[in-house]
Amino acid sequence: MGTIQDMNNRIKQNRAQRPSKRPKFKGNNCEIIYSKEKKSKPLIFKTVPEERLTEIKKQIKKLSKKNQKEEWIIYGIFINVGVAIRIGVIIRIQIWLN
Repeated sequence: MGTIQDMNNRIKQNRAQRPSKRPKFKGNNCEIIYSKEKKSKPLIFKTVPEERLTEIKKQIKKLSKKNQKEEWIIYGIFINVGVAIRIGVIIRIQIWLN
């Protein structure tokens, strides 16, 4: 009976020590977990003007459509080659059976 209670207590203590239970999610406190003594500087993200952002999005969409078109062409070639091979095999079998 005592060993089971001890096991339950250890499970509770270990669960409390998980990083998801620590105060990192309460605000911007992620450095509390991963730093020893030094204070880390918060990350500074670059900002992009709205016009440049829309231009970047258009470029990404254009590149995506180009890549998708190339993939469709490649898939079409493979499918056509496969169909041609299958038709050729079927014709050879019919000739061989006659």
